[in-house]
Amino acid sequence: MQKMESKKKTKSSSNSTRISKFNYLPPEVWAQILPNIPAKTLVKFRCVCKSWCDIIDNPDFVTQHRNLCKINSVSSKLLLALEGLGRFGRKGCLLTVRRADALRKTYHILKSSQRYHLLGNCNELLLVHGYIDPGHRDQLMLWNPCIRKSLRIPLPPLPSFDFIVYLFGFALCSNEYKVIAMSSQRSVTDGIIMCCALYTLSDQQWSLRNEGLDMSFSYFVRLFRLYGCPPTGCFFQGAAHWIGDDPNQGAIPSDCSTHLVSLDFDLEKFTYLELPFASEDRGAIRFPFRLRESLAVFCISFVKSSIWALDEESGKGAWTPRFSGLSSCGGFYLFSSRPRLPLFYYESDHGSCFVYRKMAYNIASCKVHELGKSMGHFVDLRMYMEGLVLCKGYGAEDLLSLAHEQENATISNGDDWYTMDMLVARFF
Repeated sequence: MQKMESKKKTKSSSNSTRISKFNYLPPEVWAQILPNIPAKTLVKFRCVCKSWCDIIDNPDFVTQHRNLCKINSVSSKLLLALEGLGRFGRKGCLLTVRRADALRKTYHILKSSQRYHLLGNCNELLLVHGYIDPGHRDQLMLWNPCIRKSLRIPLPPLPSFDFIVYLFGFALCSNEYKVIAMSSQRSVTDGIIMCCALYTLSDQQWSLRNEGLDMSFSYFVRLFRLYGCPPTGCFFQGAAHWIGDDPNQGAIPSDCSTHLVSLDFDLEKFTYLELPFASEDRGAIRFPFRLRESLAVFCISFVKSSIWALDEESGKGAWTPRFSGLSSCGGFYLFSSRPRLPLFYYESDHGSCFVYRKMAYNIASCKVHELGKSMGHFVDLRMYMEGLVLCKGYGAEDLLSLAHEQENATISNGDDWYTMDMLVARFF
């Protein structure tokens, strides 16, 4: 009996020694260890002690964690799926995290009878439009699905003459999240002109930009209204990128995919880069996407497909061919069905593939196969990365409590919710 007690004392004393050593690690060591821990775990670690909470809440730590997460996310390839429930998505939505290779659900984030539309995504944040009912103004929100935080954004101070396009991104130099709202208004002297407003997360307020980011109204209509809804761009290295036409042509050209259109969120300006391979096949469909650590364009027609990467080091506008091969009718029809959805690239044991809608296209075999068969028809897929933004300092709310509040507002208005859903079902 005495031997057992002595063993227990020895074991407990050794554990206390380890804990004491663990507690007395210098703060600079913890500052190097904690950024490598997932964001969801770091939120729990904030409750361990005050020193850990101070480290995790520091803005420099949040930036450091984001940069490390970008490096690690290249291989994980997780996608965020906003799935509409019921016919035409009228019964609400389901928000889940899924693997890009098979769209298998990794974990569940939110299920709500309220309707939401994703306007944009960048790093760990989503720009979300919440539909309430026709009698109330719609809401804009920034979501961090990883830590389940939501921040309400006031509507931009723009005239309601035309619909509003929202562009969301991150400025690398200023380390700032920005939302740009673009619309048009009637002018007595100039007719219809562009107008825009800028929202910054640090200030949490809108400011008007009268110059319109150097985009003409005619080009605004062609780029963002040609298919009835704004296109989904590819965000890469501080800029959002789309495929568009020649900005110098007044009328709609025969081929609307000859230029790479980019919006730099630091300069707050649009730039236009002609695609040197655009003349190869005028019937091809082109998508910007992230190819490892480069910006690339995927081209596909009835006959062939190709991938071109933009080499920034060798000079602006230097495109390098990365792939060239045959295509298939099934692949071309897949991408031409709704040519304004985001495109995702991943590599597996079966080859290089693109995820588009709920389908995967193998560029080597030219075969199309369905992913996520258990998912509904109305699905919006976005790149997903864990992060800590909105954890503290912005007055963010709990995502689940906000969704519950909006559900109550929806139910109290009865049949009006069904009417609004019919109006916005086209976004899915």
